[in-house]
Amino acid sequence: MVVVNSGLLVDTGYFIALYTERDEHHSAAKRKQGLLERWPIVLPWPVLYETMNTRFVKMPGALARFGAIVVHPDTVLIDDSPYREGSYRTVGETAPQRYFSLVDAVLRAIIEDTNVSISAMLTFNPRDFHDVCRKHRVALPCQDESD
Repeated sequence: MVVVNSGLLVDTGYFIALYTERDEHHSAAKRKQGLLERWPIVLPWPVLYETMNTRFVKMPGALARFGAIVVHPDTVLIDDSPYREGSYRTVGETAPQRYFSLVDAVLRAIIEDTNVSISAMLTFNPRDFHDVCRKHRVALPCQDESD
């Protein structure tokens, strides 16, 4: 079990926006980039899988900058295995009232985990996380700049 204190949970969409100039949230992501140095970054493996997709790995500059974050000593890689089964059930149980991807369900479970103290979350999908973030006092700094 990994214990994290005051981490910054980062969603895939934030990284894609930060490293893709054509992305609609690129400017907002750049404005929030300083937050990546403020807290230890919490990266669950599903976020790594989604971020390092085929299109992304064809951008050597972006891949190198993201890679520097991944290997930084303050970055905490979170194994998603403790969250998988419960997250899978959550996705099935909440549809059709609420639609979460499996990755988002894992992120929500990590926020709920009392061993992982998350101070803030960078996401451009605050509607998927606002309830759990409010419950656990997790700031959503991109909330005003999302859709």
